[in-house]
Amino acid sequence: MRDLVDVLHEFKVFYLATEGDGKPHVRPFGAVVRYDGRVWFCSHDAKNVCRQMKTNPQIEIAATGPDAAWVRVTGKAVFEDNLGAKNAMFALMPQLRDMYAAQMDHFVVFYLQDATAVLCKIDGTKIEDLQV
Repeated sequence: MRDLVDVLHEFKVFYLATEGDGKPHVRPFGAVVRYDGRVWFCSHDAKNVCRQMKTNPQIEIAATGPDAAWVRVTGKAVFEDNLGAKNAMFALMPQLRDMYAAQMDHFVVFYLQDATAVLCKIDGTKIEDLQV
Protein backbone atom coordinates (compact mmCIF):
# COMPACT_ATOMS: atom_id res chain seq x y z
CA MET A 1 0.00 0.00 0.00
CA ARG A 2 1.46 3.32 -1.07
CA ASP A 3 1.56 6.27 1.30
CA LEU A 4 -0.72 9.24 0.65
CA VAL A 5 2.08 11.70 1.46
CA ASP A 6 4.37 10.13 -1.15
CA VAL A 7 1.63 10.30 -3.79
CA LEU A 8 0.80 13.96 -3.01
CA HIS A 9 4.51 14.85 -3.15
CA GLU A 10 4.73 13.10 -6.53
CA PHE A 11 1.67 14.99 -7.82
CA LYS A 12 3.06 18.29 -6.38
CA VAL A 13 -0.16 20.35 -6.19
CA PHE A 14 -3.41 19.14 -4.69
CA TYR A 15 -6.74 20.86 -4.23
CA LEU A 16 -8.51 21.10 -0.89
CA ALA A 17 -12.28 21.56 -0.92
CA THR A 18 -14.33 23.04 1.90
CA GLU A 19 -17.85 24.33 2.30
CA GLY A 20 -18.75 27.81 3.44
CA ASP A 21 -22.10 29.58 3.36
CA GLY A 22 -23.59 26.61 1.53
CA LYS A 23 -21.11 26.91 -1.34
CA PRO A 24 -18.08 24.79 -2.26
CA HIS A 25 -14.63 26.38 -2.13
CA VAL A 26 -11.50 24.83 -3.63
CA ARG A 27 -7.92 26.04 -3.39
CA PRO A 28 -4.47 24.69 -4.27
CA PHE A 29 -2.17 23.36 -1.55
CA GLY A 30 1.31 21.85 -1.76
CA ALA A 31 2.53 21.31 1.79
CA VAL A 32 1.90 17.91 3.36
CA VAL A 33 4.05 15.90 5.74
CA ARG A 34 3.78 12.70 7.76
CA TYR A 35 4.64 13.27 11.40
CA ASP A 36 3.99 11.01 14.37
CA GLY A 37 1.87 8.67 12.25
CA ARG A 38 -0.46 11.38 10.94
CA VAL A 39 -0.72 13.28 7.66
CA TRP A 40 -0.38 17.01 8.39
CA PHE A 41 -1.25 20.11 6.38
CA CYS A 42 -0.77 23.79 7.21
CA SER A 43 -2.30 27.19 6.68
CA HIS A 44 -2.74 30.65 8.22
CA ASP A 45 -5.55 30.92 10.75
CA ALA A 46 -6.91 34.14 9.24
CA LYS A 47 -7.60 32.53 5.86
CA ASN A 48 -11.13 31.62 4.84
CA VAL A 49 -10.08 27.99 4.44
CA CYS A 50 -9.34 27.75 8.18
CA ARG A 51 -12.59 29.42 9.18
CA GLN A 52 -14.52 27.10 6.87
CA MET A 53 -12.78 23.97 8.23
CA LYS A 54 -13.45 25.04 11.81
CA THR A 55 -17.15 25.53 11.00
CA ASN A 56 -17.45 22.34 8.93
CA PRO A 57 -14.35 20.15 9.27
CA GLN A 58 -15.38 17.64 6.57
CA ILE A 59 -13.07 18.20 3.61
CA GLU A 60 -11.98 16.55 0.39
CA ILE A 61 -8.66 16.70 -1.41
CA ALA A 62 -8.11 15.83 -5.05
CA ALA A 63 -5.04 15.78 -7.28
CA THR A 64 -3.99 14.46 -10.67
CA GLY A 65 -0.61 13.09 -11.54
CA PRO A 66 1.36 11.18 -14.13
CA ASP A 67 -0.55 9.07 -16.63
CA ALA A 68 -3.75 10.90 -15.63
CA ALA A 69 -3.96 8.99 -12.35
CA TRP A 70 -5.87 10.86 -9.68
CA VAL A 71 -6.33 10.70 -5.94
CA ARG A 72 -9.29 11.59 -3.74
CA VAL A 73 -8.99 12.02 0.02
CA THR A 74 -11.81 12.56 2.48
CA GLY A 75 -11.65 13.23 6.19
CA LYS A 76 -12.28 15.53 9.10
CA ALA A 77 -9.80 18.38 9.64
CA VAL A 78 -8.51 18.47 13.22
CA PHE A 79 -6.45 21.51 14.25
CA GLU A 80 -3.78 20.93 16.87
CA ASP A 81 -1.07 23.23 18.18
CA ASN A 82 1.70 20.70 17.55
CA LEU A 83 5.23 22.13 17.47
CA GLY A 84 6.68 18.87 16.17
CA ALA A 85 4.33 18.88 13.18
CA LYS A 86 5.11 22.56 12.53
CA ASN A 87 8.86 21.84 12.60
CA ALA A 88 8.38 18.85 10.29
CA MET A 89 6.54 21.15 7.88
CA PHE A 90 9.37 23.71 8.08
CA ALA A 91 11.95 20.99 7.43
CA LEU A 92 10.02 19.93 4.35
CA MET A 93 9.46 23.48 3.08
CA PRO A 94 11.87 26.01 4.67
CA GLN A 95 10.17 28.85 2.80
CA LEU A 96 7.17 28.39 5.10
CA ARG A 97 9.28 29.42 8.08
CA ASP A 98 10.30 32.56 6.17
CA MET A 99 6.65 33.31 5.26
CA TYR A 100 5.39 32.88 8.81
CA ALA A 101 8.40 34.06 10.85
CA ALA A 102 6.67 37.30 11.85
CA GLN A 103 3.30 35.59 12.30
CA MET A 104 4.12 32.30 14.03
CA ASP A 105 1.04 32.56 16.24
CA HIS A 106 -1.09 32.36 13.08
CA PHE A 107 0.70 29.40 11.47
CA VAL A 108 -1.56 26.40 12.06
CA VAL A 109 -1.32 22.71 11.33
CA PHE A 110 -4.10 20.18 11.01
CA TYR A 111 -4.44 16.48 10.29
CA LEU A 112 -7.27 14.39 8.92
CA GLN A 113 -9.29 12.16 11.21
CA ASP A 114 -11.21 9.16 9.82
CA ALA A 115 -9.54 9.77 6.46
CA THR A 116 -9.68 7.61 3.38
CA ALA A 117 -7.65 7.97 0.20
CA VAL A 118 -7.96 6.18 -3.11
CA LEU A 119 -5.78 6.29 -6.21
CA CYS A 120 -7.64 5.78 -9.51
CA LYS A 121 -7.09 5.61 -13.24
CA ILE A 122 -8.54 8.34 -15.46
CA ASP A 123 -11.63 6.20 -16.11
CA GLY A 124 -12.34 5.94 -12.37
CA THR A 125 -11.05 2.39 -11.97
CA LYS A 126 -9.50 2.03 -8.54
CA ILE A 127 -5.77 1.35 -8.58
CA GLU A 128 -5.39 1.09 -4.80
CA ASP A 129 -6.32 2.46 -1.41
CA LEU A 130 -3.56 4.65 0.05
CA GLN A 131 -2.16 4.67 3.57
CA VAL A 132 -3.43 7.78 5.35
